[in-house]
Amino acid sequence: MPKSYLIRKATIISPGHSNHLKKSDILIANGLIEKIGTKINAKATEISGKELYVSVGWFDLKTHLTDPGFEFKDSLENILETAASGGFTGICTLPNTQPVVNTKSAINYLKKIAESAITNLYPTGMVSDEQNAENLAEIFDMFTAGASAFTNGDIPISNGLLKKALLYTKPFNATIISQPIDMTIHQNGLVNESEATVHTGLKTSPTLAEYISVKQQIEIAEYCDAPLHIGGITCKQSVDLIAAAKKRGLKITCDTSIFNLCFTDNEVLTFDENFKIYPLLRSEIDRKALIRAVKSGVIDAISSNHNPQNIESKQVEFDYADFGSLSLQFIYPWYLQYLSKSIDFEVFVERFTAGARNVLNLDNPEIIEGQKANVTVFDAKENWVFNQETNKSLSRNTHMWNKEIVGKVVAVFNENKVNLYS
Repeated sequence: MPKSYLIRKATIISPGHSNHLKKSDILIANGLIEKIGTKINAKATEISGKELYVSVGWFDLKTHLTDPGFEFKDSLENILETAASGGFTGICTLPNTQPVVNTKSAINYLKKIAESAITNLYPTGMVSDEQNAENLAEIFDMFTAGASAFTNGDIPISNGLLKKALLYTKPFNATIISQPIDMTIHQNGLVNESEATVHTGLKTSPTLAEYISVKQQIEIAEYCDAPLHIGGITCKQSVDLIAAAKKRGLKITCDTSIFNLCFTDNEVLTFDENFKIYPLLRSEIDRKALIRAVKSGVIDAISSNHNPQNIESKQVEFDYADFGSLSLQFIYPWYLQYLSKSIDFEVFVERFTAGARNVLNLDNPEIIEGQKANVTVFDAKENWVFNQETNKSLSRNTHMWNKEIVGKVVAVFNENKVNLYS
């Protein structure tokens, strides 16, 4: 960070701190928050806007990784830059690469690539030694190398292997993240089973496939007396089960994706492959239940579920298209468009900051004088267009292409670095 930066008249989002919701100037110099106040005079590059907000840097719990094996979809460097431009100073990546991330050397490889980025990388390692296997991977070796958590990504962990993993990791407090789905019921469904989708002729999957797995995983965690993070829940029944488990004092946390908060299975009626997303989009009843759970705290974190796919993977018939869509650059605009009337902004930010970091037992940055600057700055009134110039990914699998968007991240600060986007 070669010089000082002065953020002008930004509303600070920092629940629990005295400066929360105060409109202030913030001076950042040498990577530190030097001063917070009104009408600060300093020789610095000014960051101003129409309606600025500032929070600690955002953190994503679920970014799909494309390196190694799928670099033609996106590079790790591009994913990190995409995250930064969306306001994220930290991302947790899935291990479902080719080969999978299941060794200490694989963790070291990823961390080496990311060491100079403004966005911190927190790679996860596989729970199983290979995908769909029943033996534990080299979990402790990966943990000592810096793996942030252990998961099989979108591939479900069998009940027996989940029990092994929870008991094995309990002594060193590693986080296990599960994806709840019963494949014998799911049967490789492409869309939610509902009145809306039955007429499409597409293969469906009921919410039963998810919440029966949630129930089983909660019972396994209770048996092991171990913490468990249940990732990507999508339906009301899952919310109810997790709420009851928390009320009983079980160490269960969960997240849902931004897609499931903003969109429903009605989106697939047009057969737009960009809405072929996993976990599946559900009904409006489920979407509203998820929103209530975010507000109440039953849902601890929101994830981006950012998943780059190349043209050959997407521009085919819906049945054959790969799951996934871009999202990291749209989190804030989607909040403004779809969620601002139902979720307070400070609650939304908390689920993408402290809520997400707490799942991985990470320290939480703060916006106070003397602290290292780990900060996201966004403008609620700035308009922009998502196109070839503004897209930070190698892929373009999103319904947002060439659309005018309201709300933009204008700066991120982290690791004594700054990226300006305005």
